[in-house]
Amino acid sequence: MGFLGEEFGAQGAQERRWIIDPIDGTQNFVRGVPYWATLLALEEDGDVTLGVVHAPATGDLLWAQRGRGAFANGTPLRVSTVDRLAEATLLHSSLKVVRTLRPGRYWDGFLRLVDRTDRQRGFGDYFAYTFVLRGQAELMLEADLKPWDLAPFKVLFEEAGGRLTDFEGRPTIYSGTALASNGQLHEEALAVLSGSP
Repeated sequence: MGFLGEEFGAQGAQERRWIIDPIDGTQNFVRGVPYWATLLALEEDGDVTLGVVHAPATGDLLWAQRGRGAFANGTPLRVSTVDRLAEATLLHSSLKVVRTLRPGRYWDGFLRLVDRTDRQRGFGDYFAYTFVLRGQAELMLEADLKPWDLAPFKVLFEEAGGRLTDFEGRPTIYSGTALASNGQLHEEALAVLSGSP
């Protein structure tokens, strides 16, 4: 059994390992904002099979296991059924982080998504993903990421009926970008983001 984490890097066997972020939302934690969480995932042969998000300050506990569903505080998670970008809520981490997309094509794509969606909010860190998982928003876009920032969300989204990929549409937590969605809007959002017609 191995480990991968923000504080200690990769240690031990890599075929089966725990991926850990002890405090996702460090700046919130330091400033006394209650929106921070411990992220834990089990990766087996490159596939995240178990994910846990625990937010001690709010009492939230989200978890998913491959083939067994996704839950928040014991209640099943289900993404929204919104199927039009014009009715969707787009979340992002922060404009400063999204700005790292400049001067590439994704900055213009982000602006196109802003124009095409109904509402936009910048919640950031683990917190924003939970809105999409609960069906309260449809899209979450983030860049400048490490695997431990995303690992539990991979299986959480898949078990809740959504999708999580990078900006190229690859189902990976290792490329540094993420688009999480309710699934129905995923391909359209990827196309808008990449500038495809």
